[in-house]
Amino acid sequence: MLIHGIKVNNAAVPYTGTIKEIKDGQFVVQITSRMGILKLPSRSLICEHEPKVGDKVKFLMSFVELADDTYEKEVTDQL
Repeated sequence: MLIHGIKVNNAAVPYTGTIKEIKDGQFVVQITSRMGILKLPSRSLICEHEPKVGDKVKFLMSFVELADDTYEKEVTDQL
């Protein structure tokens, strides 16, 4: 991807974290490396057992883009 002339790799990157809270149909993940937290619906967690606080999780994440932004895009970056 090209943003204002700078080449940026917008591939899904693996992250890990720890479940810090579970309540009201959602869970909170503390992302490792002081990257912040995620609040996600419980139904988005793929698991065979009931999750509990302290469980480790892994997920893939990419950059977030504004849908109507007009930065320079390569043809292969169109969503």
